[in-house]
Amino acid sequence: MTALAGELNRIADAHSGVCTWALIDLATEEHIARDEDAVMPTASLIKVPVLVSLYRAAHEGRVRLDDRVTYREEHRTLGSGVLSKLMFGVEMSVRDAAVLMMTISDNSATNMCIDLVGVDAVNAEMRSLGLERTTLFCRLGDRSAGIDARKMSVSSAGDIVRLMATIARHACISAEASEDMLRIMRRTDYRHELSGLLPWNELNMLGDDPRAAWVAEKGGAFLNGVRTCGAVFKGPAGSFAMSAFCEGGAGPGTGRESEGNRTLWLLGKAAWDALAAAR
Repeated sequence: MTALAGELNRIADAHSGVCTWALIDLATEEHIARDEDAVMPTASLIKVPVLVSLYRAAHEGRVRLDDRVTYREEHRTLGSGVLSKLMFGVEMSVRDAAVLMMTISDNSATNMCIDLVGVDAVNAEMRSLGLERTTLFCRLGDRSAGIDARKMSVSSAGDIVRLMATIARHACISAEASEDMLRIMRRTDYRHELSGLLPWNELNMLGDDPRAAWVAEKGGAFLNGVRTCGAVFKGPAGSFAMSAFCEGGAGPGTGRESEGNRTLWLLGKAAWDALAAAR
């Protein structure tokens, strides 16, 4: 782990902006990190806390995952996803809205999920889990935030890695809820962040056995070089939870090929090779 920490710091040092990360080996509980308490903008990574809060509400009977919800004008916001391109009135289950939020990072579906639990409830759930640096300030598309990612939502590498590790241990809300959240995050359509350099096949799988190797993850991207990710990696040789945040920088590339994404790719691949890849 000492050698891995050195390699991850070398990668982070090469980033021209700010880069923080944290990692927990799920077998040994060893924990390594770089500036894990630094408060960073989350972009769409805040959708993991929203998902957890939604499952808390379901566990407590405040919502049902199989309830039907309707996509309405007040949910619509631009950015990633598909609902903003559809007509209002589309119906789906609560769980389907959560799947859209996580697998294609649908911003309008995220607002549907936020409205089911409330912004304050998301923040209260994070505090109950001991995550003091994770805050959702507003619904997605709220004009009061302008284009400042730090006015939308923030967290830290330490908070997110602890949250992902808790889910991975089946200790977040309940074993059933944790497993379903992992199941959703294993099916993401986007592999732009920490798992971007892993050998994904055309079926979005790591090899032939989905039980032997998988990654459950959620990433985020915004202006000013904001690139983020939280993930649980399971491989033939081991498993670990990891989070990483990038902000600023003036490196080459844009969009999926941005410097921040490239940094996240390298961080995830180094950790995968050290802790989870087949020997």
